[in-house]
Amino acid sequence: MARRAGTSVRSRRLAHVLKKLRATSGISTDAVGEAVDMSGSKISRIETSGAGIYLDDLEKLLDFYKVARKQRVELLDLARHAEQRGMLRMNNNQKVHEDWQTWADFEAEASSLLNYEPLMIPGLLQTPEYARAIIKATGHALTDAQVDALVASRMARQGLLNRSTPLRLSVIIEQGVLERPFHDQGAQRRQIRHLIDAGERSNITVRVVPTDAELHGGLNGPFVILEYDDDPSLVLLENKVASLFIDEDDQIEVFEATWAALRRSAYTAEETLDYLKGLA
Repeated sequence: MARRAGTSVRSRRLAHVLKKLRATSGISTDAVGEAVDMSGSKISRIETSGAGIYLDDLEKLLDFYKVARKQRVELLDLARHAEQRGMLRMNNNQKVHEDWQTWADFEAEASSLLNYEPLMIPGLLQTPEYARAIIKATGHALTDAQVDALVASRMARQGLLNRSTPLRLSVIIEQGVLERPFHDQGAQRRQIRHLIDAGERSNITVRVVPTDAELHGGLNGPFVILEYDDDPSLVLLENKVASLFIDEDDQIEVFEATWAALRRSAYTAEETLDYLKGLA
């Protein structure tokens, strides 16, 4: 089945922020349109990526919303490069919140999330104490305040699993992740019990790839596939210094095929729960 072509990840990011700015102001699309000499329907199309936006029209909206210079520069840059595919963001300890917010916004709009992790338990299924240990171990030069902020934001993201229409989450984890020694055995048992509880929920599937599985396509790193009801999928790749959002159809298909191969290598959901219960 042919994949529906979609707007770029940059356009989608710009549309989301403009919609959020209007929602925060508490003004209708018609009222905004009248103020900036556009129709309310055009404002709606811009906010859903159904229509592009000229730079001069964007300037009018940013003036109307009184957007600060730093954010203004970022949004204008998104608009100038809206046709470019993919989006690379360099992580910066000085702007932890902004880096996290871009990802959190894309995640919050998704209907399903497919997450392969060969080295750690996925963030949406971490306990606070496990999250803190992982963030401190992997975060270069993070202050205690930044660690606290990242733990808090990670816990807040987990609310997506409990909303009225919850996010559907499927995770595949390598067995070695669960057997790696942790600094606190009690914390490790609580994390495993948390995974068991999550795996028994209707909107969450947890699967483990056994260490004796054959070589597979996931061995070159973790990835997240974000699926949407009304927009094409995206893929997120992350490392210590950068996050890359992928929106090219043929590249996304590579990760979807890799996910299918990982499912074939992994225990079933039922086998995984039995394994976790034995481990706990």
